[in-house]
Amino acid sequence: MTIDELKQALLGRSFPKDVVISPDQVVFDAELFLRTQFIMVDAWKKDLEKCPAYIRLLRFKDAIANLEQ
Repeated sequence: MTIDELKQALLGRSFPKDVVISPDQVVFDAELFLRTQFIMVDAWKKDLEKCPAYIRLLRFKDAIANLEQ
């Protein structure tokens, strides 16, 4: 998934107060989380698949999809 696709899927939406993206990662402020992760992804110059922020965004997207089911 490209960064643009992630932005389209995640930005401009409302999210629950707490989103658990892994047992050790809970997002309490989705707007701040997304803004920070996209800044980090934009600054990443290496392989996107190895970017920690990109991985967190994918996990966040999956967590949201699981909540919507």
